[in-house]
Parts: sequence; structure tokens; C-alpha cells
Amino acid sequence: MNGSLPELPPSSPSSGQKNGRHDAEHLIELFRTLADPIRLRIVRLLESAPQANGGGGGGTGDKADRGNNGPNSGLSVGELGEILKLPQSTVSRHLKTLADAGLADPRRDGTSTFYRLADASNGTPSASRQLRQLARAHLDHDPLAKTDTHRLAAILRKREAVQWGGAESFFGKHAPQWDHLRAQWFGDTFHLEGLLALMNPAWTVADIGTGTGAMLPLLAPHVKQVLAIDPTPAMLKGARARVRELSLDNVDIRQGAAEHLPIESATVDVALLALVLAYTTDPAAVLKEVRRILKPHGVVLILDLQPHEVELFREKLNHRWMGFSEQQLTAWLEAAGFSTIRWHPLTTRESRSKASGTPVPDLFALRAEAI
Repeated sequence: MNGSLPELPPSSPSSGQKNGRHDAEHLIELFRTLADPIRLRIVRLLESAPQANGGGGGGTGDKADRGNNGPNSGLSVGELGEILKLPQSTVSRHLKTLADAGLADPRRDGTSTFYRLADASNGTPSASRQLRQLARAHLDHDPLAKTDTHRLAAILRKREAVQWGGAESFFGKHAPQWDHLRAQWFGDTFHLEGLLALMNPAWTVADIGTGTGAMLPLLAPHVKQVLAIDPTPAMLKGARARVRELSLDNVDIRQGAAEHLPIESATVDVALLALVLAYTTDPAAVLKEVRRILKPHGVVLILDLQPHEVELFREKLNHRWMGFSEQQLTAWLEAAGFSTIRWHPLTTRESRSKASGTPVPDLFALRAEAI
């Protein structure tokens, strides 16, 4: 650094002497403002303070590199006073001078006011920015400025400890009721629905036995296409109404049985059978048909009932199978051309139906990969 002032952008030729005088007066005011060593130190600290994007300073102070609206970004009068070892009244007076000169920007965050750097955003380096760069180059070697840097780091550590302590106190107080509080605001299934974003957006998914399409709004936003299959016209009517209402443009509804799917071979990435197998006459044949439509290494996901003796499901819900065991399904899947079979038991939330007092069978989730 040779100590020379960087060249300032020229005034527009059409601006005339009036704008020239205005630019000169503005530059003189900046010189006066930054001539005070305390104000120079304050500006340097504001450049190094946390910004809205969570990053620290130490950069150029360019507005493009930092935001101005983050919580607790910048520094408060009290924090600056502690760093500079000056009364808050003195710091406030200097901050007002910097704000009047367009160098500092006070913003209120909650009950506190934090000061940040204010800068022009016209794409051209401003005079104030150039002067700050020049001053910072010299202050980097100043003993007081180095001490300021250490004190700033201590202040920020203290701030972080206070913020974390507040969060820890809040969660410590509400931990016993946290699940209920969270569900009260966001529902019981938001986290499970969010996990669907892990699905590959290039996938084609077959929802076999879609019924009225309850799964379609969950699947459609996260994949390329959903093929919704069901044999019953009344069910498909409900599914079509749901698709129209929610504008699910990537859902293709087709009528067909699980044993004879209206889908071309090796065109599907994931096949879903949710509470479907118990209604079929020949589950083994269904699984062979599912293997036909899956691409190599495609996945079938089966959700259904574990073995049970609740006759109501046969009498009232028309189930043909009283649940399935892991061994039974594994044998069928291997014969159909699947491997990497994983069974996961699901315990129902309620042990008995609230409506009838009938025991509720446990469910399972099973995943298998097409060979």
C-alpha cells in the first residue's frame, strides 16, 4: 500500500458544476467524519461484525457480500462501548455522526438497536468504501485496533452463549410437552411428508390399488410421474376428482387389476402396494406382475397387515387374507424375482378402534429390489 487515495469515479459530464460542488462537499464531509480515530475503529468493527448471512466481516464491506436484515447482525451501542472501553454516551455520539454521514445504519432487532455499515449499491465503488479500505489497511497494524479485534471475538462468544442459553432454557422447560406443542402447530405428519423429498425426481411410481388417490398428493410433487391403478370405477372417480382439484398434472389414472396391470414392462422405478395385497385372490401372482413392470433394480414397497385373527376385517372390510408373515412374503418375492428384502414391523398407534373397540392389527412395511 503506497498510501495514495484510490481514484474516485468521475462525475457525469452532464452533472455540471453544481453536482461537482456537491460531490466535493460530500467527500470533504467523509474526510471530516473519518478523521476521528474512534470513528475509524468503530467502522472497522462494524466491517468485522456478523452480517445477516451469518458470516463475519473482515472483508471489503461490499453490500453484495452481506445482508443487512439478519437477527442481531451488526453491533449494539453497549457492545461497541465494551470493546472500545468508552461510555455508551460517547459511542452513541460517534455512531450518530457516522449515521448522519451515511456510513452507519441503525436497525432495531427486538428491543435492541444494532448498527451495521451502510453503503451505496450502485455497482461502482463509493468514496466512503474507498476511504474505509484505505483506513483499514493502516489500522490492521495499529495496536488498539488489534485489541479491538480480540475484544470483538470475546463479545461474539458471549453473545452466542447467551443466545444458546436462552434456547437451552426454552427447550429445557418445554421438553416434556414438546411433541404435543410441535404437533399443535405443524401437525402429526409434516416430518414424514418432508422425507418424501428424498425421492428421486426422475422416478416413475406406480400406486397400485390407488383407491380414491389418498397417496397421490404426497407422491406427485416429488417424482416425474405417478401411474395410479385401481379396478373400481367408483374409486377412480374419486381419484380423478382429487387430481383435478389439486392440479396433479403428472398423475396418470388407469383402470386395471393388480394381477393384470395396464403398464408396459420394465417402465416403473417404484411400485407401491399400500393395504392392497389383503384384497387380492393370488398375492404371489400380483408380485410377479409387479416384477414385470419394474425396471431392473426397481423397488416394491408393500404396506399391509401382519398376521391377525380379527374377523371384522374379513366380514366388514372384505379382506381375503388375514395378514401376511415375513416368511410367507419373502418366499413369494424371491419366486417372483426380488432380492434384498427388508421387513419392518409397524406398531399401530391405537391398540383398539375408538369407534368399535375392536383390536387393531399391527402393520408392516416391506421393501424389495427387482433382480
